[in-house]
Amino acid sequence: MKGLSIITSMVAAMGTTILFKMLDYFQFIKWNPIGYTKTFLFLKGTNVYLKWIILFLVIWGICFLLYYLGLLFIKIPVSITSFTIGLIIAIVLEWIILDADSIEKTIKKISIPFICIVIVAVRFIMESAIFHYKDNPLEK
Repeated sequence: MKGLSIITSMVAAMGTTILFKMLDYFQFIKWNPIGYTKTFLFLKGTNVYLKWIILFLVIWGICFLLYYLGLLFIKIPVSITSFTIGLIIAIVLEWIILDADSIEKTIKKISIPFICIVIVAVRFIMESAIFHYKDNPLEK
């Protein structure tokens, strides 16, 4: 199951990173996905591709953790848990990124396509985790 979790989280991270690039390119979001590099001094002069690779690796780690988090909610329908967890993650990320003072300001500036991408990625990860667990529960 370890190999499946690594591959599943890598596919989810790759898809999410590509979709974030598309959101940035078509200006569906008001912030830059690789804008985090402005706070780190050692990343200021690096190549743009390296910044996207670092973002991919961070998303891959988060997806890997979500894969195993999904196994904790095996008794609850995936549609409910993935929507709830994805919505919470998306709102918290937008709140942190936009640096808003309150939730009301965050909700006014929130990007619906960003929320949809996060929810779909969480759904894919959690659905795959539960499917892989039910398909091979004890790793025969």
